[in-house]
Amino acid sequence: MRTFGMMVVVVLLAGGLGGCGGGKSAEKTERFTQGGVSMEPAVKSGQVITVRRVDGAYSPRRGDVVVFHQGEGTLLKRVIAVGGETVACCDVSGSVTVNGVRLDEPYVVENAAIDVAPNPQSCASRRFGPVTVAKDALFVMGDNRARSNDSRCGGAIPVGSVFGVMTEG
Repeated sequence: MRTFGMMVVVVLLAGGLGGCGGGKSAEKTERFTQGGVSMEPAVKSGQVITVRRVDGAYSPRRGDVVVFHQGEGTLLKRVIAVGGETVACCDVSGSVTVNGVRLDEPYVVENAAIDVAPNPQSCASRRFGPVTVAKDALFVMGDNRARSNDSRCGGAIPVGSVFGVMTEG
């Protein structure tokens, strides 16, 4: 499996507690500093975010911003499709679709080029797929599609590689 390029998330502080009681133990949270531009404008380079640890108990949802291990790095991306879903780009409006339905993605400000041919070695093109995501896998993309290496060229990631979900930016 190809890697998504440079490390984009760096651990700033670990082991804090967040959430509140109600008879349950508090959720474990960590703070990270975004090290790249792939999630702009939602998360800017240098911005500190709070992540809820999932420690293998993660039920993925489309739209989640997740922190995961990829190769030697730790990355931050948005879940676009989960296991069993079929994701593609582009429909007639140039948008990503999941199971044939256009995604509303107001968080994407700078998109990748639509006139560049798809290439599994590069994420320079907006176009890809259709890809049916395997069970226990996620199709993830950066919000700054023009500057993100993600599942468009690196393939889906295992759900088990996700160790946190962003709670605050």
